[in-house]
Formats: sequence, structure tokens, C-alpha cells
Amino acid sequence: MGSGEDAAARQRPISLPPELHAEWDLVVRSHSNLLLVGSSTATSAMLVALESYLREPLRRYTPQTGVPVPQPLEGTLILLEVARLDVIQQAQLLRWLDQFDEHRQLQVVSTTSEPLFPLVGTGAFLADLYYRLNVVRMDLTPSEESR
Repeated sequence: MGSGEDAAARQRPISLPPELHAEWDLVVRSHSNLLLVGSSTATSAMLVALESYLREPLRRYTPQTGVPVPQPLEGTLILLEVARLDVIQQAQLLRWLDQFDEHRQLQVVSTTSEPLFPLVGTGAFLADLYYRLNVVRMDLTPSEESR
């Protein structure tokens, strides 16, 4: 393990299961989009642990019907319970994500307590948006949803 890897390993939360160490390290180093899957309690705890590693400024958003998704130019957009985005919000978010290239200083962290993949299968959640948000995924509770 190199010195950078040692530092990341020392800073992992004690409660982080070993099977999530690689995902933690990737998000901390690369600021990839992250999908946190689990109970509200588990995803909230992980957000607290990750907060100091996320790109500033942080913008939190909880879906509400008719309220547009924020579109920051930099930092981290934290989407709480992303499965609750309506179809208009999903399309808006996807268009906004398509405007950014990999060199922008922007990260999206999404949480969900509902399995998203079945929603993609029924057309209730846009497949393209699912794959954009699911760059790195942390399953915080056992799930039958496939990766």
C-alpha cells in the first residue's frame, strides 16, 4: 500500500465494512458520482462520514413535486431519496448532467432506500440517469438488487 493508500485507509470510518473499502477510497480520491443504497439511517450516517471529503460547496436536495432540482456549477449535489424524483425532475437532472464534462468540479451523491433497478425496469426511473448516478455504489444494507 502506498502512502496515499495508507492515508485513505486510516481515514475510513471504523463502521465501514471491509467490502466497501475500495468504494470509499475511489470516492474520496476521484470524487466520482456515488449512489448510497440503504436505510435512511445508514445513508445519513455515511453522508456524515463522507462530508469532509466531498467537493465544496455542498447542496442538499430532497425531491418535492414541482420543485426543480438545483443545478450547481461546482461542488457536490446531494440528492436525498433519488427514487422519489418525478419524471420531469429526472429528465431535468439528466439534461443538466449531460452538460458537464469530466473536467468540471462537480460531483453528485445520491441516496435511496428503494431499489432503483426495478424502477428502471418498469420505466419509472430513467435508465440513463440511473447509470450516471450509479458510477460508484455503496450498498449499506444487504440488497437483492443487482449492481
